[in-house]
Amino acid sequence: MTSFTRKARLLIPASLLAIGSLGATSAQANTSLNIGAVPTGTGWFFGISEGARVISANTPYEITVRETGGTRENAIRLTRGELDLAFTEALVGYEMYNGTGRFEDTPNPDARLVYWIAPSTMHWAVREDSGIEDFEGLNGQRFNPSSIGGGGEYITELVFDILGVAPDFQRMRIDDAAEGVVDGRLVGFSYNGVPPIPAFTEVHSSRTLRLLSLTDEQVEQVTAELPFLAGTVIPEGTYRDMPEATSLGIYMGVAANADLSDDTVYEITKAYWENHEQVANSFKPAEGVTPQTVIDNATFPLHAGALRYYQELGLDIPEEVIPPEAQ
Repeated sequence: MTSFTRKARLLIPASLLAIGSLGATSAQANTSLNIGAVPTGTGWFFGISEGARVISANTPYEITVRETGGTRENAIRLTRGELDLAFTEALVGYEMYNGTGRFEDTPNPDARLVYWIAPSTMHWAVREDSGIEDFEGLNGQRFNPSSIGGGGEYITELVFDILGVAPDFQRMRIDDAAEGVVDGRLVGFSYNGVPPIPAFTEVHSSRTLRLLSLTDEQVEQVTAELPFLAGTVIPEGTYRDMPEATSLGIYMGVAANADLSDDTVYEITKAYWENHEQVANSFKPAEGVTPQTVIDNATFPLHAGALRYYQELGLDIPEEVIPPEAQ
């Protein structure tokens, strides 16, 4: 299998999540497809659902959003053929396609990228009363690295290893971690999502949090080893009375297996982008993301059906982004 080694050119804006309502013209659906998502109650679940709603309203396909543990579980279930579509992130897509990292023993050379939804931002937060002010202060402390099986957990492990930070990791779902922070069992928790993350806002209202901020040197150190991450800023005031914090971001989107019909994926991709304004109006992190963003930041090959749509737009598609079956 040919390794996909192209580096993503990430430009990660820090976006604020705004949940709105909008109308859409419904189209009669006659084929059901499912997409593995994330835990409910997170900003990403809403963003994934908005895309599924728009696609369902403008194609013959009814997209059912399934709650899962996150991108790692989705990748496993996609490989097993249990999902038609899977919410993924740039690093997961790269690893499952190439059979590296977490997927060394379970590669999926048939994994294909359909579209990116938006960039996601890592949040690492501690209780303000913990006295911890930097990442080094987490050494030996009871800290949740993000939801079990999610991309945030893996990114936290990779980043902390590079930084030489060794907390006493407590692995659990985000809602359990939030409860642990509020009752004092944990010094803090983390999550990879679109700010403001509801769980962080809720905990912050009960027990004041501090967002840990990376130094410029730490950002350079991490991104030199993990090129699919890029420095990003969580703006001041994203969470009540919190100052600006420097963090890391990565693109998140939708994948499918190569055997999902080219025509099906073409229609899905076309419907998503031709109605993208509706998605962005209610899911603000999607603003500014374009088909060109997908091409510039692809970390594994496009699905042939998606490729057809992007070619129709006249985009210049690098050879390494073109899937083997379309070459």
